Parts: sequence; C-alpha cells; structure tokens
Amino acid sequence: MRSGCVMSAMVPWFPMWGIRFHEPIMIHDVLSSLHEWRPGERWGLIGDGVVASENHAWSAWTALRRLEIRGNNLARTPETEFMRIIGGTRQITEGIRRSGLDSGDSRAWLFYLPEESSGSPLNEMNISREYYNDLSQDAELLIGHLGGVLIPERPIPTLNGLKKIKSSVDTNDFTSLEDAFIVHLSNSVIN
Repeated sequence: MRSGCVMSAMVPWFPMWGIRFHEPIMIHDVLSSLHEWRPGERWGLIGDGVVASENHAWSAWTALRRLEIRGNNLARTPETEFMRIIGGTRQITEGIRRSGLDSGDSRAWLFYLPEESSGSPLNEMNISREYYNDLSQDAELLIGHLGGVLIPERPIPTLNGLKKIKSSVDTNDFTSLEDAFIVHLSNSVIN
C-alpha cells in the first residue's frame, strides 16, 4: 500500500435492481402490478437517479431502521418511509414526489428493505452479499410482472438525480457528488 492511501472495505450491493420498461409507464398500472405481485411491503419502486450509490442506499436504510426500531416512522409502510428519507424531507407526499416514479418514465429501481433486527450490516467489515443475491430471483420475477427487464447497472450519483430530489445543498461544498446526496437525506431526519 502506498503512503497516504487509505483502504476502505467495499460496501455490499444494496438489494436494488435497475429496471428498463418496454414502454413509458403509467404509474397506476405499475404500482397496481407491484402491489399485486410483490412478496411483501418491504419491496418498492423508486425513481431512476434518486439513489446515488450503495453508501447512499445503506445510509437511507440505516435511518429507516432507526426510525422503525424507535417507532418514529412518519409513513405507514417501510417503502414509503424509505422514499421519504431518500427525498430528504419530513413530508410524505413531497418525499414520494421527489423520489418516486413519474408517468412516462422508462426506467426505475426495484428495492427490498432488509429487516435487520440488531444493528446495521454495515457494522461488519466483511459483509456477505446475501441480501442482493438471495433476492435476485424474486426481483427478476417481479420485474417481469411489472413489464420491465433487468438492467445490469448499479446506482451512480448524477447532478440530474440530485436535482430530481430537489437538493438544496451546494455541491461545491462537498468532495464528491455522493456526499451531497447523503447530506441531503439527513434533512428527512433532522428537519
């Protein structure tokens, strides 16, 4: 290892899968299919570009789990609470507007929210990829029911994604675009 270089453990893939739809979506139809076919309410859909990275997704999930454990959720379902947190707001409707799907979208992300009972899987240095791998077959089946196909991509931070969630943070204040996304989600918890 070179002097001054810091090694960090790889964060495991968050259980989320990219979807490309065969044709632009009608929100009502896609959400009806999701609710009909999903195995439980810990599965949900989120807009393309609103999740910046594995770190961003796990940070939002950690905030969700803390709220769930304390009984402080604002939303009735975990999927909606996760979307609110990603949206960086205390308002459920605004969180869904910022991080949800829009009519005419041709891409989205399917996610699953693990129910870890004792702390975060991120506390471990060598985290297994079990969440993503164990659920991939269910995810691919669900994606088919939604009228889409799996895309071989992972979330990446983009300015368009940051604008979609209406971030008010100045990206010049951060060393990375990913950091701006993570700071933005903290607004959902502290404001």
